[in-house]
Amino acid sequence: MVTMSDARPVVDEIVKAIHPVSVSVFGSVALQGKGNDLDLLIIVDAPSEQSREIEVSVQKKLKPFYRRFPIDPFVVSRGAVRRYCALGSPFLMTALSQGKVLYMGEIIGDWLRQARDECDMARYLNKGGYFRGACYHAQQAIEKYFKACLLKAGWQLEKTHSIQRLSAIMEQFNLPSMMDEDTIAFIDSIYRGRYPAEQGLLPMGEPRADEAAKACAIAEKLIGKNG
Repeated sequence: MVTMSDARPVVDEIVKAIHPVSVSVFGSVALQGKGNDLDLLIIVDAPSEQSREIEVSVQKKLKPFYRRFPIDPFVVSRGAVRRYCALGSPFLMTALSQGKVLYMGEIIGDWLRQARDECDMARYLNKGGYFRGACYHAQQAIEKYFKACLLKAGWQLEKTHSIQRLSAIMEQFNLPSMMDEDTIAFIDSIYRGRYPAEQGLLPMGEPRADEAAKACAIAEKLIGKNG
């Protein structure tokens, strides 16, 4: 039997070999968590006529895994995905709607760009004396950077704003800790109060100038060093 855990090292090998746009698991492994074979939809940024050639190279790279379980890699160009989805291709529509994405290269870049933008906004607001807004965008910068790291590791996106939660998931993926517990607790605490009804949830009231400066410095250090 093949599981999602078996799929991750296979996807890692594909990413190293051809740098795809995305890799999704579909079929029984995606729907039930296990199956007799591993079905993969691999979207590449290449002309459609090169898809078969790329698929052959993928199969060669995956030869060690074939000794353990069957793998069916389907390589499709991004242009072909658009064309066939517009025509209502049952195969692609099913693979895309029911599949589980284990790698998305461009989306990772988008998350990183947004993290940098949030960091810039935090710095700008802090200089203008808008300390609560600065704290909020600093937390958002860190949240988005952590999510980019997790997505790169194969995490399935989860709706959460908690840095504590994201940090715990990073441990599960054996990713290095980027912030100590006190810093994480501070960032999560200054995030509260984004709406009027939540202002009473801020443990120490409205953020002070030094707290906003601290939040901005944490975000800038993290993203400037790694982003």
